[in-house]
Amino acid sequence: DQWDRRIQWDRSPSVSPPPVSDTVDPLRYTNEALRSGSWVRSIIWDPEDADNDVYQRPFDRLVLDLNDSHLLFEPIIESAQERAAKRRALRNAQDQLQMAVADEAEHRKQAQKIDKFNLSNDFFYAALQEGKVQRVRQTFGQLDVQHAVPAQKLQPPLYKTRLPKSELRSWHRPSTAFPIHETLVFSKLKPSKRKHKRKQGGEAFKSTKDITLKDTAPYLLLEYSEEHPPIVSNAGMGSLLLNYYRRKDLQDQSAPTADIGELFILDTADASPFHNFGNVEPGQTIPTLSNNLIRAPLFRHKPKPSDFLLIKSTYKGASKYFIREIPYLFTVGQTYPLMEVPGPHSRKVTNTIKNRLQVIAFRLIRQNPYHRLHMSKVSRYFPEYPETHIRLRLKEFMEFQRKGNNSGFWKLKPTLTLPNEEEIRKILTPEMMCLYESMLVGECHLRDSGYTRNLDGPDEEGNEDGDTKYAVEEQLAPWAITRNFINATQGKAMLKLYGPGDPTGRGEGFSFIRVSMKDIFLRAGETAEEKLAEIEARPKSAHRYNVAEQQQIYREEITRIWNAQFQALSNPQPPLSDGTALESSTQASHPSRASSPTPSMDRSSIADPDDDIGIASSSVRAVGRVSPNQRKGLVIRRYIRSPMTGELTWQTEVLRSVPLINAYLKQRAIIEAEITGVPNEPPLANLDAQQRPVALKRRTAAQLTALRQRREKRLAREKAREAMHMSTISLPQQCKPKKKTIRQCGNCGQLGHMKTNRKCPKF
Repeated sequence: DQWDRRIQWDRSPSVSPPPVSDTVDPLRYTNEALRSGSWVRSIIWDPEDADNDVYQRPFDRLVLDLNDSHLLFEPIIESAQERAAKRRALRNAQDQLQMAVADEAEHRKQAQKIDKFNLSNDFFYAALQEGKVQRVRQTFGQLDVQHAVPAQKLQPPLYKTRLPKSELRSWHRPSTAFPIHETLVFSKLKPSKRKHKRKQGGEAFKSTKDITLKDTAPYLLLEYSEEHPPIVSNAGMGSLLLNYYRRKDLQDQSAPTADIGELFILDTADASPFHNFGNVEPGQTIPTLSNNLIRAPLFRHKPKPSDFLLIKSTYKGASKYFIREIPYLFTVGQTYPLMEVPGPHSRKVTNTIKNRLQVIAFRLIRQNPYHRLHMSKVSRYFPEYPETHIRLRLKEFMEFQRKGNNSGFWKLKPTLTLPNEEEIRKILTPEMMCLYESMLVGECHLRDSGYTRNLDGPDEEGNEDGDTKYAVEEQLAPWAITRNFINATQGKAMLKLYGPGDPTGRGEGFSFIRVSMKDIFLRAGETAEEKLAEIEARPKSAHRYNVAEQQQIYREEITRIWNAQFQALSNPQPPLSDGTALESSTQASHPSRASSPTPSMDRSSIADPDDDIGIASSSVRAVGRVSPNQRKGLVIRRYIRSPMTGELTWQTEVLRSVPLINAYLKQRAIIEAEITGVPNEPPLANLDAQQRPVALKRRTAAQLTALRQRREKRLAREKAREAMHMSTISLPQQCKPKKKTIRQCGNCGQLGHMKTNRKCPKF
């Protein structure tokens, strides 16, 4: 448009101006694609042709009117594989977008370098962004775990209201017996229902018959590496098998495939899925068992051709046997608790018992056509509780009817409404019942071990000085180790990591016993004396206590134990059963600890530090265990308190000098003679196997005689003291017989009953 030609620079009044014409083309802004109908070619009618180049062309924005009554919507049911493929495509698109943004920023940076008019000095501010930490994405959020319907309803055959001691002692390890001199006949497996394949989640398992292994449904076998896991799921509870894969770098777009489990891709800066007690290295894939209670790594193994799964089903006294092959076999590593087990006398336990009673009462009321409840039906579920206790709990949400047609029954309070099934399931979840049962198992184990006081163990709020005042068995209670681990993941506590509390007993598991955060954290095999000598050797200008150094040592010990567990559980070869081979491998990995072997952490074999153990006899066995080729000597174990940490530990000293050994044995004989009251007796270590029981019996009898004499002298002194002060002691007055009160009814006026008694004529 040559608009400058229409400018009149010297316009005379006699000349008329030229007519103004519209120079804008009316068809300039016309949508040719809409006018010609070519936009229809951009419509993708078949999803299979989405990758065709014909459709890869721009088209106008589509406006969808949701109020249009002529629109038809069809639900699309996607499989798990399709959803995983879409997620992978979305992640790839996000990575490509990040790379494009990075390239654009680099291009802008290069352009600014050659721009001579750029006087903003932005490169000085860009230096502040170089040390910025990359965003860390958390990978242990809440998971969508679905349970079977029997687990959601807490069905009594699977979730009992009362667990006897026999079941608590064999928790999730029920004993079985097979008939002798009888032929076992294996029944045929039932075909799995095809209709379950169309359903998802817990709706596919509506009854206890659906969660059995007596059919041909697929399954996998998980074997715990821990002898006593702190938390174990019950029947019908769901879990997820996630395959965590960490990318090698930002350009890594590969996604490994697995025949079982769901893939979860971790970026290079993502947090560890094991709460920093283990890590997924770049390019590594680790299967993980995840649910609302625990998280644990899985190690896949190939089942032996001779192994099989034997299933025993008992119904109405008749037993049936089924046999199945093992398709998938995994070993579960050390479990990391995600929820805290409550203490025996905590408020959570009281609320769990109350909620269980409330759930059972609500279901019984829903089953009754008159929506009422009788005491006998509730007492059947709680035989260990008296009726007064049950009645006290029912009064919180129900009322006892004394008159009318509902006399003798319990009904809901007028201010409350009967909840539906979904609301009842939210009152008490299967996870709460698992934590409650774990508490009962830990309490039973402590009582069997002789710990009847302070069953709660360490205080719930925590103590910065650690739990050294409690025995090892009390520190290993489920409520103690779960609370310690959760606090450690939040940075509120530190764990011992090795030694007492290691579930493997061989340095391949973490000890969840809490230690003080103020003390110096030592490496495995390192003593406090060595650490003090190292600190003293530092120059005076250096810091004696470095927090960063302690955190570095703490992380290195975590990495060492995690690598040892990973190598042991992923090894396809079975572990050595010979004890000597095991000890040789332990000496090879920890040569500095050869003279002081770590005690086994089997809960049934933990000894109390005050146990009376023969020093000489135990020392010979200890030296023989450490090095059979060396000559025997005397091992002295002292239970002392560390000057730095304040923790009671065992220290071992091996004596090889014969004169020094004789001096120690002579002093030991003097101490034993003073204790037992039998002088001039040789020490038990110098006696043979036949003389030792006789000498021990003689010394025990002498010690009992001395104790009996001391008791008689003490009683004589107490009697003399009572006779001396008899005159100053006033005798108690005689108790007068109480008068028998006669009750009078407030309604009828008769004697012998109250107005709440049914014998009253006006009741």
